[in-house]
Amino acid sequence: MGVGLRQMSRKTRFSYGYLSDIENGKRPVPPAVIAAYRDVLGNDPVLDVERLTATMADPSLVGVSALEDISVILQRTRRLEDQIGTALVIPAVRGIDGAARALVSADGASLASEVATYRGWLEHVAGNFTLADKALTDAAKLAEESGDASLVEHALSFLAYTAWHRGDSARANDVTEAAIRVPKAHPVLGAYDRYQQAELLAAQGDRSRAVRALHRADKAAESTDGLDLPRHGYWYVEGFWGVQRGVVLSLLGRESEAVREATAGVAALPTEFQHAEWLGIMLNRICPEMTIT
Repeated sequence: MGVGLRQMSRKTRFSYGYLSDIENGKRPVPPAVIAAYRDVLGNDPVLDVERLTATMADPSLVGVSALEDISVILQRTRRLEDQIGTALVIPAVRGIDGAARALVSADGASLASEVATYRGWLEHVAGNFTLADKALTDAAKLAEESGDASLVEHALSFLAYTAWHRGDSARANDVTEAAIRVPKAHPVLGAYDRYQQAELLAAQGDRSRAVRALHRADKAAESTDGLDLPRHGYWYVEGFWGVQRGVVLSLLGRESEAVREATAGVAALPTEFQHAEWLGIMLNRICPEMTIT
């Protein structure tokens, strides 16, 4: 179950504003806050930064048998980020990224790509745009090396997202189109990229093409109903599509419809997603008055 920031403030006795600054990367993360979060969430090893730092200090010593361990840590970290935001997990992911890359020669290119893509997202949210771009560019190359089409599209999708939100819409368009064209990738990834394409067209004022792209995205999302989701896209569920649709509608100037779609989408999301930082980012883009609780 997710823990909202206001609830975390009450449980830890740190002020809401102070914790908000930490989770938004405006303040450093002091040991006392990590300890307080650990008390609330349980002694999750992902929050034990010192332990992870020691484990990852020399990635060259990590053997092939560590692939599964790193994969498990990665999945737990993703779920933890849904609860507590970017700032408290990014130190761990930087360490995991180094270890995963050291395993590339041991058939670990796919895992390294998955970790690098996740790190790219975290660095972007933290405002480290150069690091984000490098991580995601590396992720795309590692995905190509692994031969996993879904990871290729996944990396390109995030690379386009970061370009778009840094103001480089031309690159975002090109990379989104490249992602959509990746053959044999998981259908859920293509559905998201079609929404992203509609979003870009709407932002550029090309309303007719944006509406057509949105229709294609809706159809693509409908076709994924009932499919098993990839572990690196576990959030692409029915409620997510409603919120994403709200983003596009907002850019088309259909604000009331956008809020209605997004509100229904949030209600349909699993409880653990309803407090996630990424959801707050999406809702703020639809309407600044929409916030996570």
